This record gives sequence, structure tokens and C-alpha cells, in this order.
Amino acid sequence: MDAARSRVWANPSSIHGPGRSCRALLEQARERIARAIGAHAADIVLTSGGTEACNLAILGPLSRLGVVHVVTSTIEHPAVSAPIRELEAVHGVRVTQLPVPEGIPADAAALHLEFTEDTRLVAVQWVNHETGTLLPVAAYAAACRAAGVLCAVDATQALGKVPVDVAELGADLVALASHKLGGPAGAGALWVRRGLDIEPRILGGGQERGRRAGTPDVLASVGFGAACDLVSERLAAQPRVAVLRDRIETALRDLGAVVNAGGAARVATVANLSLRAWRGEALVAALDLEGVAA
Repeated sequence: MDAARSRVWANPSSIHGPGRSCRALLEQARERIARAIGAHAADIVLTSGGTEACNLAILGPLSRLGVVHVVTSTIEHPAVSAPIRELEAVHGVRVTQLPVPEGIPADAAALHLEFTEDTRLVAVQWVNHETGTLLPVAAYAAACRAAGVLCAVDATQALGKVPVDVAELGADLVALASHKLGGPAGAGALWVRRGLDIEPRILGGGQERGRRAGTPDVLASVGFGAACDLVSERLAAQPRVAVLRDRIETALRDLGAVVNAGGAARVATVANLSLRAWRGEALVAALDLEGVAA
């Protein structure tokens, strides 16, 4: 990003020399992001972050469909649950939420049972942002393909923690966020399956092949691309991180803690615990005084 800083002042949509130089940096970043998930650069829509990517994944395909049925889970990030609530409240979309008791997600068979004739979209996260629970998104995507239902996956917490390959995943839309894998905030991306038409949710220009208007933050995108080049290193570190996670959970269990969703498949980077007789915010404040960020 430091090396690019002197070149990113121009508008990458301009055809003059500085604009073309800026465009080259943007397209290099797009290539790097695409390479990290086994995708083609042309199928990557650059956004202002994971929240915008999730909103576009949900609202973009449904904008012309009228009253339909959407399936999601009870544990989604607000970037997914809020636009779905908007569809429900304003457009009359019917919503089914799959339960996740004790952090154990529903399987693909349970998902399939919720499908109706008007089911058009399944929107689910790959990794839960609070507990680290892994949802069986590849199996969900397979069930969706068999039923002719679109599948949107919030992979913002997954990239860099589990291998992400959009061809193997089989979903139709995959949302990503830069700052979740060490890049700068303010950059994200949505992978869109080739041939799927989505309507832009930010209007005003023809950027991103007409799928997202607005001059992009080229410098943030450059940082996102650089972080994507390091995904393999982050993946290689996960077994070591898991050992550290298990060590701290064991020690806290000895102090009476309960590991939430401890029986579910989880990523290595999250430990979510409850301690009897402690209010969460009070414990976080006490830990902060000891120099521990929780």
C-alpha cells in the first residue's frame, strides 16, 4: 500500500495516463482476490467491505422477483439478517430461519425440507462470527443446486481460516472482507457466479460492470489483494492457533467456564465462553484493565 500510495490519486475510470495507472493497480488487486478463492477476476465485484458484499448478495438477485421465500439461519451476522428483515418488512418476503441449537447447525436434509415452490434464495454464513461454528455450506449449496435455489454464502470469516474454492463450494454468490484476513478495513468483494444477473444496490455509475456504482478505494483494494496473497500462510498457521485456543479453553474450564458451541465444528481463531455469575460486559472491562482484549 505504501508503494502504491503515490499512484492512487487518480480516478481509475479515467482514460488519461494517471487513471490507467490507477486502473492497473485495481485490476491487479482484483486478480489477487480472485486467485485466493479459485475464481476468475471478471466475476469479482469490489465493494466497500463485507457488509456491502453481503447486502448485494441478498438484495441484488431478489430485486425483481417480488414476493418470494428466503431461508437463512438464526445466527447470521447483521450484514445478512438486516437486509433479509428489510425484504420481509417492506416487500413481504417470507423468511425461514434454520435453528442452530447449542451451536450445532442444521444439515442439508433439514434445509431441503424447508424448500417450497417459491423458495428463491438461501443466505448463510460459512463461519459464525461469535462462536466460530462452521456451517456445512457446501452441502447447503448442493441442496440448493438440486432444487434450483440460489445460494449466497457469507465467507467473510472463512477466508484465511479454512480453504475457500468457489468451484468446490458450489454456491452462487460469496461475500468477502479485507480486514478479516489482515488487510485494511474499507474493502470487500462479492464473487458472482458467471451468468447470474444481479441488480446494483448503489446507483450512480457504471463501475464494476454495472453491478456496483461509485469510485472504488483503490488503496484499500491494493491492501486487500496483498492480504489475499498471504492466505496460504494464514491457513498454515491454523493448527498452531488451534493448539493455543484449546490451551486457553482448558485453563478457563478449570476456572468454571463453559465453552459455547464447544461440540460443533469450529475454526481455530475463536473461543466463546460463559462464566457463571459474571456479566459479559463487566468481565470484558475487567480483562481490559489487565491488558487483555476480549
